[in-house]
Amino acid sequence: MKDLRFDDLYSPEYYMDVPGNDGRIAIKKFNDARDTMAMAHFSLSYIEDIPSDESGKNFAKTLHIRHAIEDLNNSFDLLLQIPWFYYRIWVEFNRGASLQTRQLKNKNEIIRNTQDWVLLAERDCEYRKVMAYLQTTSNPLEAKINSFFSVYIEGTSKLFTVRSLCNALKHNHALSFEELYEPYDFWLNINGKKINLRDEHIEVGFKQKIYEKDNTDIEVGEIKYDYTDDFSIDYEYAQGEIFRYEDCTDEKYRFKIHDVYKECCEYFDALVDLFEEVYNQIHPQISLLPTLVGENGKPNIKSSEDSISMNDYFTVV
Repeated sequence: MKDLRFDDLYSPEYYMDVPGNDGRIAIKKFNDARDTMAMAHFSLSYIEDIPSDESGKNFAKTLHIRHAIEDLNNSFDLLLQIPWFYYRIWVEFNRGASLQTRQLKNKNEIIRNTQDWVLLAERDCEYRKVMAYLQTTSNPLEAKINSFFSVYIEGTSKLFTVRSLCNALKHNHALSFEELYEPYDFWLNINGKKINLRDEHIEVGFKQKIYEKDNTDIEVGEIKYDYTDDFSIDYEYAQGEIFRYEDCTDEKYRFKIHDVYKECCEYFDALVDLFEEVYNQIHPQISLLPTLVGENGKPNIKSSEDSISMNDYFTVV
């Protein structure tokens, strides 16, 4: 994976604000995006991209992957907030502003220096608004951000994207991985001998009638059992309702650890490139505060003498 920028990016107090832009808020967003990307990099760096039959190791991989997915997804949203605040894009979507429409508008009227205005502006930041502004102003970032969005957020040619995986985590709480799933072992007693259908590569299907509880003479439906490498049970009632087993399983949305890891790494590298594009356009326009700059032209920052090795707490799995 590509390296993140840690040089020539300092905390907001080392920079100056000038009328017309919100530079120090943009600097904070640079740091927020970079630090969140660093957390994703941390999670991915403890995954060894080698298939394993160890369930414990595979489970640990999925924990790291889950954290990486959420951090990568959040990183893009934080990156959008850099131009959103620096150019004060949010102003254009207040009531009656130039870019405000029925579809694109702020949920709240945002006024600088009022209570919680930064928080309100953060909540109103979204891709479509940022792109509308950049396109209107012929800003070169429009093409860069749009390219990333098309490939890694929309990803119409992909089976899944980091964004779709993050939405799955949000709505389903968990992702299902092939390496952690164990198919059902189905045994049948055939002529007095117990047979494992999986081991013998035998497929079987049969039906069982469902009767009224209080009147067993009345048939109300049937249960359909099917075993084709795995077990499924469907219910069909005479009144028309059908309950399919596939609707309450993750079979269609079961992922391979390698595939998700690979997509996360590619997303990360592309996001690093996009971060640099945004940095190279906006950061040079934000001046350092001369009072806090040393003779070398950089802030006088004393590095911490403390060091932490995360290898003392984590191991590659």
